[in-house]
Amino acid sequence: MRALLFLAWTSSFLAWAGSASAEAIFANGFERTCGQVSFIDSFNQADGSPWPAPWTSAGGVTTADIQGGRARLRPVPSSYTLARKWAPITTRDVEARLRFSMEQPATQGVALLVRHNGGFLNQTVPAGQGYGVFIEGGLRGLPGIGIWKEENGVEIPLAHSPPAVPGPSANVSYRVRFRTHQLTPTSTLMQAKYWPEANVEPEGWEVIFTDGTPVLQNLSGGIGVDSASSILSPNPVSGHTFVDDIEIEPLCNPMLGLSSAQLVAEGFQFTEGPLWRDGHLLFTDIPMNTIYRLDPPSALAVFRQPSDQANGLAVDTGGNLLSAEHASRRIGITNTVSGVRSTLVDRYLGLRFNSPNDLDMRADGMLYFTDPSYGLSNPALRELNFNGLFRRQPDGTLSVVWEGVVGSNQPNGVNLSVAGDLLFVTDTQQGSLRRWRVGADGALSNLRILATGLNTPDGMCLDRDGNVYVTVTSGVEVFSPNGARWGLLPIPRAASNCAFGDSDGRTIYVTARQGLYRVRQQN
Repeated sequence: MRALLFLAWTSSFLAWAGSASAEAIFANGFERTCGQVSFIDSFNQADGSPWPAPWTSAGGVTTADIQGGRARLRPVPSSYTLARKWAPITTRDVEARLRFSMEQPATQGVALLVRHNGGFLNQTVPAGQGYGVFIEGGLRGLPGIGIWKEENGVEIPLAHSPPAVPGPSANVSYRVRFRTHQLTPTSTLMQAKYWPEANVEPEGWEVIFTDGTPVLQNLSGGIGVDSASSILSPNPVSGHTFVDDIEIEPLCNPMLGLSSAQLVAEGFQFTEGPLWRDGHLLFTDIPMNTIYRLDPPSALAVFRQPSDQANGLAVDTGGNLLSAEHASRRIGITNTVSGVRSTLVDRYLGLRFNSPNDLDMRADGMLYFTDPSYGLSNPALRELNFNGLFRRQPDGTLSVVWEGVVGSNQPNGVNLSVAGDLLFVTDTQQGSLRRWRVGADGALSNLRILATGLNTPDGMCLDRDGNVYVTVTSGVEVFSPNGARWGLLPIPRAASNCAFGDSDGRTIYVTARQGLYRVRQQN
């Protein structure tokens, strides 16, 4: 439930070179090429110019040129009318983006392909193979956006957006975002959305699908653009598809290279609050009223007992230890020099907190903490009529920034992004992960529910790329800062919290009820 103040981490970035796989370069440890746009094509050539290198015609093309700073594409009518352009911009875990418009959307479709081998349906050797996102108007009666695969030259729909997502209109410019990454060694997760360029981008994905087709797993392939038509030979096709601003960004998949969970210590009752500081790990055992200290790899000692049933831990801007304490119903502070313990805050408008649970502090001293009722020994002791998320400003001003409804909401884990501009909070009772924008004055805005249906979400931690690791009953669910799911890191016991530590900040320490575990990032 507490974010680590990460060690500084820097890395040089390679420019995209030919058809080299970003993941292969990253996995071999030479350079970090993910997390930046590796390929952009804005098609700025003169009208009438062909699609520039490295684009090639895979098949079915009758028109492929530049018009008005956009790439134009029209298929040859056939028994399966489809035109395909392909480029050897190879990657495995990728976010692909483009802009498109159609002249006759009632008969047209456009696709953006990734992990593609450059084949064309079953008309080439090898036959076409890869994943794609497809947008159409009335081509097959599937308006909206869908995810497809091409296997051995046959295109097969996998999932489609709900009926509420409309098809495109004629000569309107749209944006597409298509995210594909290896979820497990045998499955790939795909997420996609599209929207009119004049509108605000939708927050959530419009279609999500996990596929396990064996021949499409763990592959780095090229990218492609399809223009399809429902008009079949011998009838002429007159409608063009226009595409522009194609961007390819290899993803920094945090699940790559993770070791399996290793048991560090066990024999506890309910571990919580991991915090890495000064070369060691502190963590709490709430029922045992104890804070422990781990000096890696395995030297374990009692740091403080009693701890007032401390749960989440943090450090303030002066290096003092902060603790969210159930027994005292306060945020406690321990002076780093004298060791003297005192109360930082224990009341709101004269009323005692329920049982402060987790906390995080911004670099300017702005403190956020959650106050559910899990630590109340007797419901009759409640003084506040809500389960809250609080903000304490550096001058001591205290305000409630979210009042969770008793019986419906239990705000639990809380974390700031490294830049301090985002705040993440789990709601255990709702099974959700929330995110707010944080203003310079600490005010919260633009609430977004990043994930729902989580199994008892508790604490969390953030990595160097801002990915959010949420502890749940089965382990640690990992999300991008914008809520795209990366996958699950299994932990043998029900996980409660996590923190990044060790000298390079690449070890994930996970508290899990009776045990403490660590997972090593290899990349």
